[in-house]
Amino acid sequence: MARMSRFTWLAAAVALVACTGDDLTSDTATAVPAPAAYRSVAALDAAARGPVQVRWDVERDRPAAVIGEFAVTGAPEVAARGFLRSHAALFRIAPEAKDLALMTTRRGLTGTHLRFQQRVDGLPVFDRQVVVTLSPSGDRVRAVQLNHEAVAAPPVPRPIGDAAALARARAQVGAPAEIMVPTVERGVDLDHGAPRQAYRVTVAAARATWEVGVDAATGAVVWTRDRNVNANGTGMVFDTNAVASTGNTALPDNNDATSAALDAARFMVTLPNLDGSGVLRGTYADARPTNAGQRATSATLTFNYDRADNRFEEVMAYYHLDRAQARIQALGFTAVNNRVQVAVVNDGNQDNSFYSPANKQLSFGAGGVDDAEDGEVVLHEYGHSIQDNQVPGWGGGMEGAMGEGFGDYLAGSFEQVQAPAAGHPQLADPACVADWDAVSYDTRNPPCLRRLDEPKHYPEDADGEVHNDGEMWSAGLWRARTAVGADIADRVVIEGHELLGTTATFDQAANAILTADQMLFAGANRLALRRALYHHGLLRTLVPGPAFPTVVNMQAVNVGNPVTGGLYANNADDTQTVTLAGAAAVRVHFASIATETAGSCFAGACDSVYLFDANGDLFQILSGTMTDVTSVQVPGDTIRARLVTNRTGQRAGYRIDRIEAMGGVQPIDAAQPIDAAQPIDAAPAIDAAPVIDAAPVIDAAPVIDAPPPPVDGSVDPIDAAVGPDAADPGKGDESGGCCQTGSGAPPASTLVVIGAALAWWRRRRPRA
Repeated sequence: MARMSRFTWLAAAVALVACTGDDLTSDTATAVPAPAAYRSVAALDAAARGPVQVRWDVERDRPAAVIGEFAVTGAPEVAARGFLRSHAALFRIAPEAKDLALMTTRRGLTGTHLRFQQRVDGLPVFDRQVVVTLSPSGDRVRAVQLNHEAVAAPPVPRPIGDAAALARARAQVGAPAEIMVPTVERGVDLDHGAPRQAYRVTVAAARATWEVGVDAATGAVVWTRDRNVNANGTGMVFDTNAVASTGNTALPDNNDATSAALDAARFMVTLPNLDGSGVLRGTYADARPTNAGQRATSATLTFNYDRADNRFEEVMAYYHLDRAQARIQALGFTAVNNRVQVAVVNDGNQDNSFYSPANKQLSFGAGGVDDAEDGEVVLHEYGHSIQDNQVPGWGGGMEGAMGEGFGDYLAGSFEQVQAPAAGHPQLADPACVADWDAVSYDTRNPPCLRRLDEPKHYPEDADGEVHNDGEMWSAGLWRARTAVGADIADRVVIEGHELLGTTATFDQAANAILTADQMLFAGANRLALRRALYHHGLLRTLVPGPAFPTVVNMQAVNVGNPVTGGLYANNADDTQTVTLAGAAAVRVHFASIATETAGSCFAGACDSVYLFDANGDLFQILSGTMTDVTSVQVPGDTIRARLVTNRTGQRAGYRIDRIEAMGGVQPIDAAQPIDAAQPIDAAPAIDAAPVIDAAPVIDAAPVIDAPPPPVDGSVDPIDAAVGPDAADPGKGDESGGCCQTGSGAPPASTLVVIGAALAWWRRRRPRA
């Protein structure tokens, strides 16, 4: 064992780990070699003229590379084969190395490099080779790179033949004009599923060298790739659209005509990753019209059109899709929709666009403003493709609304990050989605398909229409993005999809975002994320409050929601803040609570009172008709009571008549603070709180020393007298474009700090 210190054992695929004595170290316990392998390595070390480095392939239980100085004799091929034969058991090759065919012998700066092709039963094993490097003098082996497999050639009694394989390959790549004779080679494919015999066909065209794999038994195309280095083209585009980049909301569509103003709104951009075929097809996008004969084509890969030319939409779709995938990969995602996304532009005269999960294609209509002229419409539809790729079958539960909301968020987030980075102007109104597409149907200024800053709250604003309800999801994500930044928000939102099934609720998806943050960032952004999601009612998993046993201070107050004629307004969003300065934890006493309930509403609660702390964390949800109710405890000295109402049925609301400061010693088994530090792989504490999708009307455990409040889940007779409101234009149906798309002061409080902290507002306020 004295010679053990002379070699280094590399247990990982990329790191060299020193090994001395009997202490063989490894990244994993399974990486420690078996005794036979150990003796072989020791023998290899014994034959060396100095230190030996071995990079160990744990999966294949053999070296992946050997570096050292080993004496050999004979001609280069004889010397290389002799060395491989001497260590055949360790390298896991045939004793005579007969399954290795010499491909090339090349002289380099470090010596002579002999490249051997692995063969099985006379067939090459595609992309499996062994490389032996000899010293310049030829008397020493200096390095061995082992990239071979222990595999048998799958039998194929009747291969389809070279001619049939070539015909399949030509059809796959569109029968391009060929610049040289194609090559066809039958071998063993190990990289596309189970081992199989396949033909590797190479078809060289003017701007692409296609390699097509064809199954030798069935004739099915197994893989296709362009071996050329991808080409860059140029083109003129809107970035992100004509209104967003100029701020000019008066630009007209004028039946697809161009103008000096619209021409000036274009930017010259690079179109990367093109396959060089002369059309707008590349690694991540394939933009095409419905009529293939009218496809944008340029031998110089220059695609300069004005918006009156239908080929302009092809350039727009290619540019924004390619750039979106580049952004996804820059965020660290290498397998999220990493494919060629087909986009069909000007697909009919409807003012609508869609993603088809059947053929995985995007389709953009030409009604109104041609949809593909707006980069945010392109990205919205790409959002659907992303979710379908991450969660096959996406769309059950609340996922329809989440899909629309995510598409809007993706468009707003990606375009805001990328347009300025490309040297183009900051978007005029980042929260306005598809402001160019919307000029033909929206009368707001600026026109928007939808906005990312809608003050909607779930479930009170839900109406069952996925685009309308999607505004709640997009608003929560946008608020989260504002709180933590684009890169973090985009990562946790996209990663959160991977944690969902096909029938997720808003609450489940919101918790998935928090879990993604826990796994990616050790929960560093949990507080900001959950408060943003709480604000829009998307996250309904309550924060567990403290459990102090003693009331140490109490003050009378008179706090309630605004009323007119004794009733609160419909579509109201009112917040009252109650503070008892200096308290470690507080709770409030409700003299009365009266909110609308009905079986048709979420969990029976049409309108609800939400209790937050000063930071925006949610501790309790109350709804129904009751008196003498004590809230849960909230940490700190402040409780914010937020009444959110839907569009039907008015009630009196709530009245708080006292606030209590809590103290004493909490029980040992009391809920621990949700914000306690957790290990990176631990589930966030919020996941332990009960989800309230099926919760009773009062969504918190009874408070210590407080009698359980009466709960009346029946429909209040006042419904019959008040009746539903007339339709609210602010919540009406949207049409056109992509995916068709009160007054009175609060009461004064007694002996409590409200002042500037007290605020209330109506969610349907006019916009400036």
